[in-house]
Amino acid sequence: MALETILTVIGQGAWNGGTLVDNSAFENKNMFFKGNIPVTNGTIQSRIGIRTRVAAPPHERIGVAALKNLLDTGVVDPKRIKILIGATNVGEDKFDRGPLIRYPYEIVKEACPEALVFDLYAGCPGYNVAVELAFMLSLSGVLAPGDVTVIVGAENIHRAQAFRPDDTAHIIFGDDAMATALETRGVPASEGRYATKTLPGFRVQKDPISEIAERLLPLIGSEPLDGLILDHHLGSIENRIPATAARIQHALVAQKHPDAAQNGRFVRFKDALDFYDHHAPFFAFDIMSLEAKPHLVESVAGAYVRSGKYRRVASVFLSRDLEARIALHEGTGYVFQAPEKGIIDTLTRTHGCFADYIHVSRDADGVFGKMDGKGVFLYATRSAPGHLSRLLAPHGLTLADVDLLIEHQANFAIIPMTLEQVFNGGPGDVKEVVADFLANNMATNIHIRGNCSVVCMQRLPYDLQRGALRPDTIQGFGINQNLEKLRQAKTIVNDSVGAGMTRSAFLQRC
Repeated sequence: MALETILTVIGQGAWNGGTLVDNSAFENKNMFFKGNIPVTNGTIQSRIGIRTRVAAPPHERIGVAALKNLLDTGVVDPKRIKILIGATNVGEDKFDRGPLIRYPYEIVKEACPEALVFDLYAGCPGYNVAVELAFMLSLSGVLAPGDVTVIVGAENIHRAQAFRPDDTAHIIFGDDAMATALETRGVPASEGRYATKTLPGFRVQKDPISEIAERLLPLIGSEPLDGLILDHHLGSIENRIPATAARIQHALVAQKHPDAAQNGRFVRFKDALDFYDHHAPFFAFDIMSLEAKPHLVESVAGAYVRSGKYRRVASVFLSRDLEARIALHEGTGYVFQAPEKGIIDTLTRTHGCFADYIHVSRDADGVFGKMDGKGVFLYATRSAPGHLSRLLAPHGLTLADVDLLIEHQANFAIIPMTLEQVFNGGPGDVKEVVADFLANNMATNIHIRGNCSVVCMQRLPYDLQRGALRPDTIQGFGINQNLEKLRQAKTIVNDSVGAGMTRSAFLQRC
């Protein structure tokens, strides 16, 4: 019999400071969008949908401020915090070797010295992936009823100077930080068999990506892999964006399917997407643990297979001095039963063949992010129908049944195109269906806060519930038109896409 609730959100804290920056800050800077289109207030709004974004001060650690605000609400006893996750990409300092969560942890570590503390790098879906991880730990019994997981999302893009000043990607992003608390309410009684195969430790000689993939290939064998979790301590931001695990995933897939690599399937978008969906449908993300010992990533990977959601998950630990430990975790007989309320289900998939769509590189001028706008747009829109169907169909749902969709606020133009892909072929005129859904079944804030990376997924429900959103129009689409209905939503989907490329979504019922 399914439990009523396994995991649920119990509170949020926020950093609500900063300076509002309007589009005039980017005018007359000799900047151009693709096609030699000058950057102006009008072109920014017509191409991206952003009017303002928030810039954090350089001296403030906004993730610490968000966690303090959560604690000030009184909904969380710090002694009950068992997991503290820093969901981030750039974070607050691109030169910080991490884990970045160590700064927020300072304010609670006396109350919860035994907590598992780590960063999680999965691109902009990092919050969704962190929720899934907490769900797996709850399903498997690692977390007990009453245990609390806190996810601190923090992105200080301006302080970190993530993009070159003349890069139009710089225009898109705003700074933000949120802390979300989830409580484990119940643990299902699921029994099965769990086994681990561990390879002898080894030292990486030159290239962690290819050498780890080479070791993984015979360990995994011909059976499908469901996930790859890497706890690495390489430190540099180039190893976090995209997640190194995503690059290992693609190296593994290319080694396993050399004909596809030689035939160029991975350089043609549609072919690559279809190939991964059929031959490599698994997730790959990084963590960076505070303790820096293999047991944490092995425990997390084991929880995934004991949850009943996944059968085979590989864990990799890679120390700062390139000592590696690889294990394969397998489970049989475990059965997943969705609870009635709270977090109902989750789904994460990574397409490492598209890892270069968002990446960080180093040159003589410094370390900066680089985005392939067309590639990101294609992945964000085209991967949506299959992903959301795989999440919702087992529960007898389609997106049309969802009361509230929390969609990543990457670029407003992506949102209606994503919905058009999902609703295409359904009843009614697709453009009318999209406009109605966007107006009445979604919360939107990109026009006022910009793309806040990982933090988008946390900020939107927070702003919705506190009445910070207003009805408006962006690029001819009505938004936030039915806010009271959205505040009462019963069936909710969080969906996000980002570096890796990774898409992660979870389903909630209230």
